[in-house]
Amino acid sequence: MLSLTQTTGYAILALSCLEDNQARPCLIRDIAERTGLRKPYLAKIFNQLAHYGLVDTKRGYRGGIVLSRPPAAITLLQILEAVEGDQWLGPCLLGMDKCESTNCCPTQHLWQDIAKRITQVLRKTTLADMIQAGAQRNPLCKPGVCGSRPGGASRV
Repeated sequence: MLSLTQTTGYAILALSCLEDNQARPCLIRDIAERTGLRKPYLAKIFNQLAHYGLVDTKRGYRGGIVLSRPPAAITLLQILEAVEGDQWLGPCLLGMDKCESTNCCPTQHLWQDIAKRITQVLRKTTLADMIQAGAQRNPLCKPGVCGSRPGGASRV
């Protein structure tokens, strides 16, 4: 079965805790508490997301993590590539390491079409879509964990 990695799912979950790029910076510990994920694991995920420009990190007083742009401007494809790299889908439906064009593989054209469709859907689907879908399925699932913090912020 084709599926995204658990780490990608956690990245989407963690990003959904950041309301928008105008919100106050959010601490990893707050996101960890909200999601049930370990802080070191979240730190690694946010490091990858920051490297790809999806979040901004700030150290020190009033520091934390914020989205670098609105959720509607962040696609699932961008999140996926930040976490898993640009070769996340693989060139072969059968999982073969080497696919020679001289072989007449019956799945080659099918897989190319499927891969193209999957990529298109991920490119069109945004973090905002995921946040909205989560809120519709579970009214208690509200985005954001970092409204106001007493005394400002701590370290990331």
